[in-house]
Amino acid sequence: MPRLQKRLLSLLRDGGASPLPTFPLTSLRRHLCATATATATTSTESPFSVQDYLVNTCGLTRAQSLKASRFISHLRSPSNPDAVLAFLSGLGLSSSDIAAVVAADPKFLCSRVDETLAPRVAKLRDLGLSPSKIARLVLIGAPALRSCDVASRLQFWIPLFGSFDELVNAVSRGALGGGALLRRDIDTVVKPNVELLLRCGLKIPHLAKTGLSGTWVLVCSPEKLQVLVARADELGVPRGSGQFMYALATVSCVTQEKLAARMELLKKTLGCSDDMLKIAVVKHPSLLRSSEDNLRSTVEFLINKVGLEPEYIVRRPALITYSLKARLEPRYIVMKILQGKGLLSSDYCSLVVVSERYFRSRFIEFYKESVPELADVYAAARAGKIPPDLKP
Repeated sequence: MPRLQKRLLSLLRDGGASPLPTFPLTSLRRHLCATATATATTSTESPFSVQDYLVNTCGLTRAQSLKASRFISHLRSPSNPDAVLAFLSGLGLSSSDIAAVVAADPKFLCSRVDETLAPRVAKLRDLGLSPSKIARLVLIGAPALRSCDVASRLQFWIPLFGSFDELVNAVSRGALGGGALLRRDIDTVVKPNVELLLRCGLKIPHLAKTGLSGTWVLVCSPEKLQVLVARADELGVPRGSGQFMYALATVSCVTQEKLAARMELLKKTLGCSDDMLKIAVVKHPSLLRSSEDNLRSTVEFLINKVGLEPEYIVRRPALITYSLKARLEPRYIVMKILQGKGLLSSDYCSLVVVSERYFRSRFIEFYKESVPELADVYAAARAGKIPPDLKP
């Protein structure tokens, strides 16, 4: 264990530092800073190395330190980073937690403890956050803690998400912009976006778990969100319907040009009119997130191999969204094998729409005595190894 870590642990044990200081670590920081300064001035043979510090003191790997050091190459002394590490340790973060924080946000080591970090943590305590919650927040939102008044943002977000835990879960998953939720300006960016989404019949906690979870609609510019909502309206999906958030998610990640090209492709391959295609899009706008190649190959398979009528597909657009190689083809093979043995009368759609767990239970395990090779055939098909005589 590096000398600084040993010294830090010893001082924390001797001083009985609480998990969340008020701030009793001042003397510890002074001791660390003084020691580091003395070492820097007397040891001219060993100048301060950011990469070595990140590895030996912060616990990063060499690869992580190489990446992180680019952001803090201006550091010439360990004094301020030492103070930050002592601060994080005082918040109850473990060595691995601290390494994770530094790896994710190296600039955190440049923060001023007395001027920035300690006052902001004090505000979090004033909100009623426990030491464990503050530590959890630092782990997923270190950039916010060092760059803005995160407490005021929490006051806005927690009621919308329903609880601190729901907010932190969303941020940690990267949902709705992830850590940007804790950094964006509330009055000029977030409030206008939230108000517009609410007018569209969308609820923030629901968005974080479903169709919009991977988008940045809450933290993009209000002007951009207005454009996205208008584009979602153009797809014909009614605001307030359960599919509107999926329409918004689709237009947020697919350009207008690509949407037009994909809709034209679907009209051509399905042989349907604009009105018929609109039925499919309104039911399942996420189908337009698939690439043109995937759309073409999937529709051709459903029509030419499975034998489905285009109108049948249009009225069940979810079929187009499933993976051809991992779902549609393997389940088709299972269906044909079971039908060939007179064991199955279910139609193809009923096999495709069920979950993987249910499918394995109902159509693989259920028939393992009658067709013992079925499980191996299905596994091979999902791995792309379909026997020639079974290829669709």
